[in-house]
Amino acid sequence: MEVRAIKPEEKTTFDKIQTIAFMFRRDFIKEEKEGITPDSAQLLVNDGYRTGRAAFDDNGRMCSCLDLIPYEVTFDGNTVKMGGIGGVASLPEERDKKYIRHIFEYIMNEMYENGYVFSYLYPFSHIYYRKFGYELNMTAINYSIPISSFRQFGQTGRMSMVTDDAGRQIVKALYEEYINDKNLAVVRTDKLWQRRFNNDPYRDGVFLYIWYNSQNEARGYVQYHTEKTDGIKASIVIRELVWLDTEALKGIFAFMGKFGSQADKLVWKVPSFTDLVPFFDEPYDVGQEIHMCGMNRIVNVQKALGLMALPEGGGEVVIGVRDDFFPVNTGNYSISWNGQNHSVQKTDAGPDLLCDIQALTQLVTGFLTPDDLEAAGKITVNAKRDVLAKIFRPKRLFINDYF
Repeated sequence: MEVRAIKPEEKTTFDKIQTIAFMFRRDFIKEEKEGITPDSAQLLVNDGYRTGRAAFDDNGRMCSCLDLIPYEVTFDGNTVKMGGIGGVASLPEERDKKYIRHIFEYIMNEMYENGYVFSYLYPFSHIYYRKFGYELNMTAINYSIPISSFRQFGQTGRMSMVTDDAGRQIVKALYEEYINDKNLAVVRTDKLWQRRFNNDPYRDGVFLYIWYNSQNEARGYVQYHTEKTDGIKASIVIRELVWLDTEALKGIFAFMGKFGSQADKLVWKVPSFTDLVPFFDEPYDVGQEIHMCGMNRIVNVQKALGLMALPEGGGEVVIGVRDDFFPVNTGNYSISWNGQNHSVQKTDAGPDLLCDIQALTQLVTGFLTPDDLEAAGKITVNAKRDVLAKIFRPKRLFINDYF
């Protein structure tokens, strides 16, 4: 068996495996005859053959594959490298032969050697990918709210549809300001932004509006589309809503209240750090469902701990880490800090906190606290409980890019 990056001439075979595995249709014969390539809606997010990694049997036949997509994301005020995993696929007859496990071993080494801090994916099964060190790392609340409930908000400021590059630049700037204090938010390249902007409202039914306050300052935006079910009216589905202050959010809500004659409800996956219930006069109208938003894992423990924001003053703790899938991370790490100085070193000292790589990922990113994980029996706290609570405090997580 061989695991490696694919070659340009192997891309069609790679695509065919993903097509079979995910049970979607694609006319490869037509593409080959006419020399065309499918549009972005038909392809997983990748960069041609360059993101492809595959396992080949002893006869050189490609059996399993995935995309390793390079991203940059925010983390405690830093921009770090994250490996987005997508299109994990095997031929049906080649499953249960550990080809995928070997590809993950390959890409873990690749990411580690290239300075990646995190790796993120959207699983078909959390249990399956936990074997490779990944763990749930963000949730959102999927809200379903009647359009009539938005009528309580009086319109302030103004809404303006984005129709030109000037508007798109404003949207980019709003997003960049919004993610400043968030973790795991993708730092979008022009290519990633183009995917979001490449929707004609009249052709595709995808709309993008900016909200301006009374001083004509852009303070938020909303991108949405509509979906019709069995009824006459449609649902408004929020693709992305960014707001820099409460007035902007309420102004966008007021705008949504104007669609009562065409739509009956609004559906929005809201970051879990925002609770919409207090905004509405009638809480019974606010439907909620928890939505799982992907799995993450630390690629390089020492690098992640070294970039993590620490409490004011000084201190020292020892974190014991077990990484069964990628043992290079296993060990006890001494974290010491004094003002601006911050040091992370492996040590033989006993740990104040003992955890596996999955729990550490949740702690470092601020998804869960030591109290949360200790209550679930996921970690062991031996000492310095108060200090650990200050280090691993709750943080705002926001990732709204899919791959």
